[in-house]
Amino acid sequence: MNFLGIIKIGINFQVGWESLVRNKFRSILTLLGIVLGIFIVVVSVSLSQSIKDFMISEFKTFSGNTLIFMWHEPWIEKDDGRWVRNPIKDNFWLEDVSEMAERCPSITKATGWQPLDGKRVEFGNKNRNYFIQGCLVASADIFNWEMEYGRIFQQWEMDTSQRVCVLGHKVRTDLFGQTNPVGQDVRIDHERFTVIGSLTSKATGLMRMMAGSEMDETVYLPIPTVGTYFMGKNNRWLAIFATAESYEQVGQAQAEIRALWRQKFGSDQYHNMGTSAEAIKFISKNTRIISYILGGLAAITLIVGGIGTMNIMLVSVSERTQEIGLRKAIGAKSNDIRFQFLIEAIVICLFGGLIGTGLAMLVVNGAGWAMTTFVIKDSVWPATVRIEAALAAFSVSTLVGILAGFYPSNKAANLTPVEALRFD
Repeated sequence: MNFLGIIKIGINFQVGWESLVRNKFRSILTLLGIVLGIFIVVVSVSLSQSIKDFMISEFKTFSGNTLIFMWHEPWIEKDDGRWVRNPIKDNFWLEDVSEMAERCPSITKATGWQPLDGKRVEFGNKNRNYFIQGCLVASADIFNWEMEYGRIFQQWEMDTSQRVCVLGHKVRTDLFGQTNPVGQDVRIDHERFTVIGSLTSKATGLMRMMAGSEMDETVYLPIPTVGTYFMGKNNRWLAIFATAESYEQVGQAQAEIRALWRQKFGSDQYHNMGTSAEAIKFISKNTRIISYILGGLAAITLIVGGIGTMNIMLVSVSERTQEIGLRKAIGAKSNDIRFQFLIEAIVICLFGGLIGTGLAMLVVNGAGWAMTTFVIKDSVWPATVRIEAALAAFSVSTLVGILAGFYPSNKAANLTPVEALRFD
């Protein structure tokens, strides 16, 4: 393209912009469909990717994509589709965890997870109800605990049901302020326990979902200690968490667990099993479906916006017929006329795309701020407008402009000077 051609394109863009400004109300109505369509495209792509990124980053705090979790179901589905009560009425025993760790070679660590109802925790004149969670030594590695003060449990404390506890971050700040709680005694339902450590803040939405409680507002005890002082000999819990050596060995680990269940319970259908990788795939699939649905709505909106742009351009051609005739009479070529009106349509759609992308950025970043501030708090919601979404928005805007301007620009280019000048 020569220098003259570049100048010609610039002039056509200027004329298109002036036409947009000159007919403000009509231009606004024309832009609405384009703005809304581009807005939906950018928001749906960005938010769905943000959800996926957040969930994946959260799962990394649960040993990444090697985590396996198991739980007991009170009802099971038979081969004929009927739901019947589970003949295995109880949850897992402590022995189930150790047996799994010993007999499943692909399992590196396993822990039980025994949540209790809220209990009153006292220190001095301060007291409040907190969650109580029974756990094992391996919990620290599986859930990537980071110690703020002190240490995690040792095996001898499990074996002897010691009266020791680890405090969640908020429990520590509520009861002890900013001081080190290690060595202090707290009372849980009037039973005395010695604090051996406290955790850094882990209060995230996914943590709450997986662990069943707000981790920062939890007091952690050895599972045998929970059984001794709060549950008696019927020491069972809702879930077992385990990790495989690597992502490639997760399937093998699951097969080993199911083989153990068949040998021990007569069937592997009495308990449920899932993995963090499956959860991530499920999340990705559902966010992708939502994106497709919103993308379909955006496509319909863009089609409507494109039709509106085409109609406005036809009106513009009709209003400027004499101008077209005059330009042709003094030497303008049909391609020049065609290109001018095509550029005007593209300018309208690009401007709509720019507004739609700008609004989408405000909404996506606003949603990120709201999620970080009010919902997940101590984590950061990865709210960013995806570059590919913005590029797609401008590409789609240009394409809609070309398609919407094609027929009106051809109609303008095919007018003869005599016909155009005689038009009233």
